[in-house]
Amino acid sequence: MGSPSSASLALALPEILVAIFDCLDSPALTAAMRASKKWFTCASDVLWRRAGCEALAAVPEQRRQIYASKITLLAFSGDEDAAYHARFQHLRFSSLKHISLDAYRPSDGSYHIRQYFQPPLESFSFYGGDLDHDLLQQLRAKSWRLRRILIDSPGAAVQPDFFATFLAEYTSLEHMVFLHGMDHLITDDLMLHLADRPSLSSLMIGKTCSAELLQRISTQVLQPFRALRNLQLTVPSSAVPTLVRLATQLNRLELTVQDADATVVGRLASLTTLRELSLSFSAATELPKHEILSLKKLTQLEELTVGPDEAEDKAEVTAFQSSFSDTDFDELVSQLRSLRRIRFMIQSNLSVLSLASLAKHCPLLEMCTMPQVFDMSPLSGDDRAKFSFPNLHYLDLGGLERPPSENPSSQELASAMKTAFPKLGEFYVSSDDDYSNDVADAFTASDAS
Repeated sequence: MGSPSSASLALALPEILVAIFDCLDSPALTAAMRASKKWFTCASDVLWRRAGCEALAAVPEQRRQIYASKITLLAFSGDEDAAYHARFQHLRFSSLKHISLDAYRPSDGSYHIRQYFQPPLESFSFYGGDLDHDLLQQLRAKSWRLRRILIDSPGAAVQPDFFATFLAEYTSLEHMVFLHGMDHLITDDLMLHLADRPSLSSLMIGKTCSAELLQRISTQVLQPFRALRNLQLTVPSSAVPTLVRLATQLNRLELTVQDADATVVGRLASLTTLRELSLSFSAATELPKHEILSLKKLTQLEELTVGPDEAEDKAEVTAFQSSFSDTDFDELVSQLRSLRRIRFMIQSNLSVLSLASLAKHCPLLEMCTMPQVFDMSPLSGDDRAKFSFPNLHYLDLGGLERPPSENPSSQELASAMKTAFPKLGEFYVSSDDDYSNDVADAFTASDAS
């Protein structure tokens, strides 16, 4: 009898089987499970890694532990999912790496989530509930490898001093997200600690950070934010110069500016390592042309968002006084050749030629949002080649200008857009006029046919 082939030997190794099964969809995995006991074990490991809480709850109670130990990710959404916590409280999730808990405050005060605190846990997301000191202490004690933590609205039981100590002693944490209902816990002393934390690479804070606090960080921390690459923050305009000096190596910045008292865009343009920039203004802001054009220094940008803070109804960002034009827009995007996503929500006198500039200079563009109402008739004329977007799959415009004599018709323009944007799957308009809606409807209908 001949010796087994190398392929047969390879297929007998669990790590090889798991790597192969990782590439299969659920029906193929289900079929593979029937081949042999070993294949069943490996395939079920892969199948159950990201199984939902409903699937686990559907397993008979006496067999539930078998599959709980295979799960690496659990996400609970809404009160119905949260009801599973009590049913799972005696299970051991020994492979769990990521847990996401939606907002939940049970009437009886019992919150059974300690079973998810396991040594492999890397990510803990908590979107609202009643945390207490004991829960957080157990999380730190049992999940010592945790790298990412997100906490929203934890209730009143957690005290600022305890929370600061909890984070200071949780040395494995590298990514922190505290956006909503956390202002009482984000003290100045905590921010000083975070600025001095040597391994902090990502920080997202909802509480406004004052210019005075950033100045304290500048003077009291020797190497502030030395590992920080991703930052989300709200600041007054007066704080931006200090912020730029403190966080010099950012790859991603999501910044909300509270007022229009000082110009900020030119300052941010010195952060030349940025790959993603989202800049929102909470107050009505008129941007000078030279400020907008300063963004062309950010040649590594893959994503650019500039516009009003959507949480503020009266916020509007404009560039009318400086007559920001199609030529200026072309000058800007000619230096941003790596752009994949742009939300240029600055109200100005741009025309459809701005789309031609994006088509010319940004061939990788996948998503585009602009507030202007464009005359898109050139897409069906002799210049249509100037508007080719081979990778665009999302387009959101203020609206479409009705052409004279309905030429092109809504159907013809939708067809021309299909040709110019072959991968476009989502097209939206903000205005509620008949022509814009007719084109959007015709585009959607052609997708369905």
